[in-house]
Parts: sequence; structure tokens; C-alpha cells
Amino acid sequence: MKVRIAVSLTLLLAACSLFAADIPTALKTRFVVGDPVWREVPIRADLQNQYEKCWQTVLDTILDNHFDLATTDKENGYIRTTDNQGVVVLGGTWSYKVKISVKFTTVPGDSKANPPILTTVQKLRMQVAGEIANVSRIGILKAYFSGYDQVLLQNLFQDLQAKLGSR
Repeated sequence: MKVRIAVSLTLLLAACSLFAADIPTALKTRFVVGDPVWREVPIRADLQNQYEKCWQTVLDTILDNHFDLATTDKENGYIRTTDNQGVVVLGGTWSYKVKISVKFTTVPGDSKANPPILTTVQKLRMQVAGEIANVSRIGILKAYFSGYDQVLLQNLFQDLQAKLGSR
């Protein structure tokens, strides 16, 4: 049974559009097919010992861009949003969704030291993964692309670079 499902899925995906030229016009200048890339923002020196401020700034920036949070792990410095389908709304049977992931790179502090050593934030890494799908009205997948939204990634990068980055 598992083999038959895997073969059926493989044939279905092979039948789907695999050409970037088939991407809807509204996404051609912003969507890159392939593995999502990570962009890094080195944290400026005066904020490196202010983990709480850096964390809150990133959360506020994500929320200001109309994303909802799916996962936040403050202790490990990780944030991921839910899929957002409102960044670019496509007509017909096409759908587009993106989500943001952020990972802080830190040097752990030591609260038992005398004086206590604060956690140091070295940089943050961000990614904007996206998916485009064209599903027929009867539920058949006609085209599927995964990749990233380079416009949203660049906008987030510039925003966070201005707020937290080294100058």
C-alpha cells in the first residue's frame, strides 16, 4: 500500500508543472524557486548584551508585517510564523503562502557568576519560505513550487538591520 501511494505521488508530482515560467506573473519578480536562503544580521555592539530588547524587536517587526506566531522558543532563540496567505493574493485556483523563521546566535550567559554574565546576541538569521500551488476546482494538483520570497526577505532584512544591525 505504501509503495503504491509513493508511486502515485511521484507520478502526480511529475505531471505537475515544473517550469519557473509557469509561476503567476504577480510572483515572478519576488519568488525564487529552490531552497530558502538564510540572511544574517550581525547585532551592533550596544545591543549585544540586551537579549530581551533584541527578542522583542524581532517579534514586533514580525507582527508589524502581519504575520502570526506559530512557535516561539525564547530560551533557544527561535521564532517561526504560521503560513501567511495575504502577502500576495492570487486569483483563480492559485494559492501562495509564506512563513518566516528567525534564529538567534548567542553566547550563553552565566547568572551564577559574580557579577552575572549576560547572554550575548551575536547575530540573527532569518528565512522566508514560500509555496505556490495551483489546485484545480476538483482538488487535483496542477502545479507546485517551493522556494522563498526575496522581496519580503529583503524588506525584513533591511528593517531589522536598521533596528539592530551594526552600522
